[in-house]
Amino acid sequence: MISFLYIILILFLFKNLRFFELKGISKAEIIFGICIQFFASYLLYTVYTQYYMERYTADIFKFYDDSLVLHQLFFDKPLDFIKILIGFDISNDQLLTNSLIEMNHWDSSYKSSVMNESRLIIKINALLNIIGFKSYVFNMLSFVLIGYLGKILIVKSLLKKFKLKYPKFLFWSFVLMPSLLIWSSGILKEPLLIFSFGLVIHFLVSDRKKKWFNLSSLLLGLYIVFKIKFYVFICFFPALASYVISHKYKLKPLLTIASASLFLAILMVVFTQFNSTINPIKILASKQNDFIRLANIFDAGSSINMTPLEPNLRSLLSAIPAGIINSFFRPLPNDIHETIHLLPLIENIFIFLGLFLILFKISQNKIQLKKNYKNLIWHCSFFIILMYTLIGIGTPVIGALVRYKIPGLIFIIISLNLLYDSFKKNITE
Repeated sequence: MISFLYIILILFLFKNLRFFELKGISKAEIIFGICIQFFASYLLYTVYTQYYMERYTADIFKFYDDSLVLHQLFFDKPLDFIKILIGFDISNDQLLTNSLIEMNHWDSSYKSSVMNESRLIIKINALLNIIGFKSYVFNMLSFVLIGYLGKILIVKSLLKKFKLKYPKFLFWSFVLMPSLLIWSSGILKEPLLIFSFGLVIHFLVSDRKKKWFNLSSLLLGLYIVFKIKFYVFICFFPALASYVISHKYKLKPLLTIASASLFLAILMVVFTQFNSTINPIKILASKQNDFIRLANIFDAGSSINMTPLEPNLRSLLSAIPAGIINSFFRPLPNDIHETIHLLPLIENIFIFLGLFLILFKISQNKIQLKKNYKNLIWHCSFFIILMYTLIGIGTPVIGALVRYKIPGLIFIIISLNLLYDSFKKNITE
C-alpha cells in the first residue's frame, strides 16, 4: 500500500513541480518516462526472483539485506545508529563491531585501498527502511527516482547550455537506452552515479548568482562518485578538470587533454615505484586476478579469456589493446551464450552505426562544429577512453563489463546528441 501511495505522490510531483519542465518535452512524456523506468524495475526484480533465485548473490538485494541489520540497530541502539550514519570510528566498540559483522558487504570494499564502497548505499537503504517501513519496493522506487532525477538534470543542463534543436531525441535516448534503463532500475550504485553526474553537469551550466548552492551540487556529485566507485572518479576527475580549464581559459581541448594525460602517466610511473597499497598497477592486477579466479570458481558463462595481469608497467601496456577491444566492442556475436547478452550487442551496433553515419554526414557536408560542442565532445571522449580501457583490462566477465560501462555510456549518449544536433542545425539553416 505504501509503495502504491509513493508512486501516486511521485507522479503528482512530476505533474506539478516546475523543476520537471523541460523545453520541447511535454510533461506527459516525462511522466511516461518514469513509468517506463518503474516497469523496468519490475522486470529486473522479476528476473532476479524468478530466474536467478540465489538471493545472496543477487546485486539488487545485497545492499537492502545488509541495511536491515542497520535498521534494527536504529530501534535497539539509536545513538549507535547515528554514529554509524555520520561515520564515527566504531572499530574500538566490540559490541557494535559484532553487530555489523552480520552484514555481508559492509567491510568487503575495504579489503583494498581502492574505494568501491558499499557503506553509503547500505546507509541510504537503512534510512529508507525507516521511512518506508522496511518495504523493499519502496526502496527500489526511491533508487529509480534518484536515477531518473539524474537523467532529468543532465537533459535540463544540456538543453540550457546548447539550445538543442531536437530535445526529444536527447531525452528518449537517456530513457530508452537498454543498459542504462535496466541498471538504473534497481537498488544499485548506478542510479546514484547517474544522479551525481547530473549534479556535476548542472554545476557546469549553473547561474553564477547561486554560486554556493551550485558549488555544493558539484562537491556532492564528486563526493558520491568518489565514495561509491573510485575507479570512475580517477577517470572522471581529470576529464572534468581538463574541460573546466579548457573552457575557462579558451584553450584548445586537445592541448588540455594531452597535458592531463601526461600528468596521469607521470603519476602512474611514480606510484609504480612504491611496492605498497598505492601502487595502481599492483591494485589493478590484484583486482583482475581475483575477478578471474571468481569467474572460474562460479563457472561464469560469459567469461572472457584474459591473460592475468602482472604488477608491472610492461604487463599493463601490453594489456591495453585487448582491454580497449573488450570494453568497446564486446559482447561480440560469438560471446552470446544467454539471451540477456543480445541487448548490449544490439546496443553496441546501434551506437557504432549511429556514430559512423553522423560523422560521415558531418564530413560529407563539411560541417564545422562549434567550439563549445567540440570542447565537450573531446572531453567526453577522454573520459570514455580512460574508463573503458581501465574496465576492459580489469573485467573478465561480459555481464559485469556491460554494467561497469554505464558511466561511459552516459557520455556516449551526450556526444552522439551533440554531433546529431550540429548536423541537423547546419542542414536546416
